[in-house]
Amino acid sequence: MIIHFLRAAEVDLAGAVPRQVLLEQNPAFYSEFNDILMKHIEERGGSLFFRGPSRQVYRVSLTGEDSVSLTGIEICLMESQANAGHISDETIDLDLWPFLEWLLEQAGGEWTAEALVKTGAIYRVPGASERN
Repeated sequence: MIIHFLRAAEVDLAGAVPRQVLLEQNPAFYSEFNDILMKHIEERGGSLFFRGPSRQVYRVSLTGEDSVSLTGIEICLMESQANAGHISDETIDLDLWPFLEWLLEQAGGEWTAEALVKTGAIYRVPGASERN
């Protein structure tokens, strides 16, 4: 798993253009996902940043919340204005994969990395077959 979490102070957002690459409207369908994401997002002041294998920076943030659980998360690629729209979908998929592996590892239980690989292979997600 190649993922590097960043503190907000380590991220240069000057001129960054957020490009939404994943939206999950109900991550609390599995309570462990809710607990892990809320914990890590709150610990980092409302946004969780990570660098994918391509060295691109992503922001994980809430799309809304109530007093008990988050109602949605979005993951945005933080592109420079010069690169806006030039990062391929395949690169993004390969960058998001380690984040999903991390999330499953943290959650434990019935969701496993093996199940992620099988699901990724069914949907032909880049990189899934490389892990199988």
